[in-house]
Amino acid sequence: MKKAAIRWWAILIIVLIVYNVVVFAAPFSRNGVFFLSWLFTMAAGAAQAYVIPKAFSHGEGARSRFYGFPIARTGVLYFLVQLVLGLLFMALGATVSVPFWIPLVLYVALLGAAAVGLVAADAVREQVEGQEVKLKKDTGYMRILQAKMASVTPLAQDKQVKEALEKFAEDLRFSDPVSSVALKDIEADLTACVNELQQAVVDGDNASARALAQKASAVLLERNRMCKEQKRAEY
Repeated sequence: MKKAAIRWWAILIIVLIVYNVVVFAAPFSRNGVFFLSWLFTMAAGAAQAYVIPKAFSHGEGARSRFYGFPIARTGVLYFLVQLVLGLLFMALGATVSVPFWIPLVLYVALLGAAAVGLVAADAVREQVEGQEVKLKKDTGYMRILQAKMASVTPLAQDKQVKEALEKFAEDLRFSDPVSSVALKDIEADLTACVNELQQAVVDGDNASARALAQKASAVLLERNRMCKEQKRAEY
C-alpha cells in the first residue's frame, strides 16, 4: 500500500504541475472567473490527500482495494470533472464575458455532489465490511468442529469407526456454516457429542465411538433442518 500511495502522489503532483504550467502560460484573462476556477481545481486536487487514504485505509490487498475503489473513483472523478470545467471557463473567459455566479454555482454543486457520493460510498463499505466480520464470527463454530474431527479421525484404529468419523466429518464440511442464536441449544448438543466422540476414540472404545458418531450425525442433521427452516422464515 505504501508503494501504491507513492505512485498516486507522484501522479497527482505531476498532473497539478502540468495544470498550473498550462493555465498560467496560456493566454487566459486573469479575471475573477480564472482565479475562481483555479482555486476550486486546486482544492479538488488537494482533497485527494484525504480521499485516497480514506479509500484504502482499511487494510491491504485485493479486498481493501475492492471496497475502497468506489470512494477513490468518486474522488478522482470529481477532480477530473472540476479540472475540465475549470479549463473550459478559463478558455471562455478569454473570449467572452462569463458571469461570475455561473461557474461558482456549478463548482459548488459539483463539490456537494462529490461530498454526498463519498459519504454514501463510505457508508456502503462500512456496512459490507460489518456484515463480513459478522459472517466470519458466525462461521467460527463450525470451523472449530471441523478442526476437531480432522484431528481425531486419524486416531481411529477400527475400520468401521474410521469410516463413521470420515462420513461425519464430510457431513460437517457440507453443512450450513452460519450459526445463530436460534441454534444455540442444538449446537451445544452437537458440541457435547463431538467431545464425547473424541474421548471415545482416544480411549479406544470402538462401540461407544460408533454409537456417538451416529448420534452426532443425527444431531447435525437436525441442526441443518433448523437452519433451512430459519432461512425460509427470514425470506
